Amino acid sequence: MAKVAFIACALVVLLGGLGAVALRNVFHAALAMVFALAGVAGLYALLSAGYLAVVQILIYVGAISVLIIMAIMVSERFMGRRLVSLQPQWWVAALASGGLALLFVYIGTSPRWTPGNAPAGDLIQALGQGLVGKYLLPFELVSVVLVGSLIGAIYLARER
Repeated sequence: MAKVAFIACALVVLLGGLGAVALRNVFHAALAMVFALAGVAGLYALLSAGYLAVVQILIYVGAISVLIIMAIMVSERFMGRRLVSLQPQWWVAALASGGLALLFVYIGTSPRWTPGNAPAGDLIQALGQGLVGKYLLPFELVSVVLVGSLIGAIYLARER
C-alpha cells in the first residue's frame, strides 16, 4: 500500500513539475506548481515527517502559491502583452534536466546508498524552537517583505 501511495505522490510531483515548466498559460503553470508542491507534502507524510508535510502545505501550497497566483492575476493585466513561453534554448534546459534526472536515478539506485538513521524528533524540535525563538525576527521580516511586495504589485497594476 505504501508503494502505491509513493508512486501516486511521485506521479503528482512529476506531472505537476512538468506542467509548471511546459504550460504556456502562466496561471495554469502556477496551478500545476501547486499540485507538485502538494505531492511533495504527500511524500513527506509517507516518510513519517508529519511536521514537514504540514509546513509544506501551510507555507508553500498555502501562502507562497497564493502569493504567486495573486501576483500573476494582478500583473498580467498590467503587462498587457503575452510573452513567448517557449524559448529558443529549450533544448539546453531539457538536456540539463534529463542529465540531472539520470544522475538522481543513478544515486537512488546505487547499492552504496543507505538512508541515515538520525533521530527526526530532535531535529524538528530544534527547528520549531529556532522559528519561534532565535530566528523569530528574520521570519517575521520575510513576511513583512512579502506583504510589502504584494502591496507594491497591486499599486503598480491598478488602473489609473
